[in-house]
Amino acid sequence: MKKIGSYLVRLVREWGPVIIAVLIIRSFLVESFMVPTGSMLETIELGDFMLVNKFIYGIKLPLSDRTIVPVTSPGRGDIVVFRFPMDPDLPGEPGRVSRIFPKWLPILPLYWDKDAGFFKWYVPRNFIKRCVAIGGDTVEYRNKDLYVNGVRQVETQVVHRDYRRLPGLDPVPSDFQKSWLDHRFYQTSQSPYIRDNFGPVVVPENHIFCMGDNRDNSEDSRFWGPLDLRYVKGKPLVLYFSSKAAAASATGAAPNILKIVFSPWAIRLNRIGHIVR
Repeated sequence: MKKIGSYLVRLVREWGPVIIAVLIIRSFLVESFMVPTGSMLETIELGDFMLVNKFIYGIKLPLSDRTIVPVTSPGRGDIVVFRFPMDPDLPGEPGRVSRIFPKWLPILPLYWDKDAGFFKWYVPRNFIKRCVAIGGDTVEYRNKDLYVNGVRQVETQVVHRDYRRLPGLDPVPSDFQKSWLDHRFYQTSQSPYIRDNFGPVVVPENHIFCMGDNRDNSEDSRFWGPLDLRYVKGKPLVLYFSSKAAAASATGAAPNILKIVFSPWAIRLNRIGHIVR
């Protein structure tokens, strides 16, 4: 027993500081992120793995949206990683699940599912888009052209893969701003009518307007509304890995690591080390 005890003490001494350092770096400075969708093509490919600077937009309490040390806010043109705002805070109907750890001390994203009688691990999804407007800006999208504060934006990074120009709402409702803020365009019968013709709307303070560079295939602020700054997690830095195997299986969930490991021919060597802009 003494040998086992001394071994455990030595193990904690040797690896404890390393584990703590990794947790601090991941929570406050840099985190890995995989691109799960094609909404940012051609800027970012499906299956790109990147390091995200979490410090630049403020230090948050780990596993929460609460900023404890504000630093700066996203600017127009910044690519941002954020928690998808339409995902619920809890993984189930109210009353079905309860937190294991209190909201003010979110050590692990672990919940108790009363119906299943078992634990549930739940983390809202992370998305990546480009900030095109900030709080106070007026945004309008006319026939696939973006206007911010009445000025047509020159967007060399944007691609359009659908030759069609879908008609907008006719007539445009007088309460368009309120409808947008109330998420009436998110996965409803009105959604197709605001893809190519949207607004104008005014972005609320402490929010940003995000769009994907793959403009015809991006579920973004046109549909689910303005992004609250508290959901912004960081800014991509560099691609450290890229694989077509990950892209083939990407569904918004975790990538199939085994498929990536056993598909070395699918690695995109030319993308490794690429600076994300």
